[in-house]
Amino acid sequence: MKRKKQRNKTKILLVVIAILVSIILGLVLGGNFYIDSLLNRTIRSKKLSNEDALVSQEVLDQVKNHRIINIAVFGSDNAETAQWQNYEMERSDATKIISLDFDAKKIKITSLQRDTLIWIPEPYNDYDKLNHAHWRGGPELAVKTLNYNFDLDITQYVGFSFEAIETLVDLVGGIDITLPEGLLATKVMNLGATRDGDVFHLKGKQALGYCRIREVDDDFHRMDRQNEVILKVLEKLSKKNAFELMEIVDEMLPYVETNLTNNEIKNDITSLLSFDLKHIDQFQIPSKGMDSIEKVIEYNGFSPIYMMKNYEDLAKELHWNIYEDENYQPSSNIVQLERNIQNQFGGS
Repeated sequence: MKRKKQRNKTKILLVVIAILVSIILGLVLGGNFYIDSLLNRTIRSKKLSNEDALVSQEVLDQVKNHRIINIAVFGSDNAETAQWQNYEMERSDATKIISLDFDAKKIKITSLQRDTLIWIPEPYNDYDKLNHAHWRGGPELAVKTLNYNFDLDITQYVGFSFEAIETLVDLVGGIDITLPEGLLATKVMNLGATRDGDVFHLKGKQALGYCRIREVDDDFHRMDRQNEVILKVLEKLSKKNAFELMEIVDEMLPYVETNLTNNEIKNDITSLLSFDLKHIDQFQIPSKGMDSIEKVIEYNGFSPIYMMKNYEDLAKELHWNIYEDENYQPSSNIVQLERNIQNQFGGS
């Protein structure tokens, strides 16, 4: 009799466990399906192999000991509409590299000077400014151009219309920036911002205008302002709860084009939970601003285009920022690129 009762208790226990497992599995799968349904709202592009993206074996051999994923981010300057069906064939108003360092558990953001003179590989095959690579052949050609000119290993990218910043800033309730008195502060006030002392409150339209101000200084400071807005938005996002974040994600995903798969996005996001998100390293290439420029040229009717003093140094600097590799040796491709630019445009 006792054995029968014990068997009944065991069966009941097994049934309860089975029910609990089913519920948990259902929640996990349901959540996973929901996340996938959200991510499927992005515009998807094809995957790129190392060969497709012009990643050289010479570069791969030098970075193979680092657990770092580099993702290109292109902010298109499409002025007609923020939410588009295809943002390709627009100039990339902002070109950045997001580096996920899985060893140091850090995120690094590198901003590239958009007017840098570079070589755009096939099918264009000509010199031009960096942000025209996106215009000449969309994100795939822009990725090839980054790898070819800077010794990178990028195969993944994210693109968005730059005007989407306006929507995102409004979704987080605006951002606050601190500015001393001066021409920049006056420009921000002219955009319609409100202020409390040196603190200016910017809504989406004003934040976008702030990112684009260039009359008061140069494009290097403009890149700083773009990064400042990004970090301010991240700061606001960090204070949102899970439900609020999901609502924002739901609103923003239709503005995004990427060749990352759903699983890659989810894995990257999961990994970021262990990262130090309060400290994001920021870099500019070139780091010395206008002092890095050999001369300003016009080519194919476009100006300004910045011919840099030393392209090998750009690659070294980039690898020091991303990989902390102070002994990086630029590839033979970069060495030849340097010679070709000097010969073509007559550097010192």
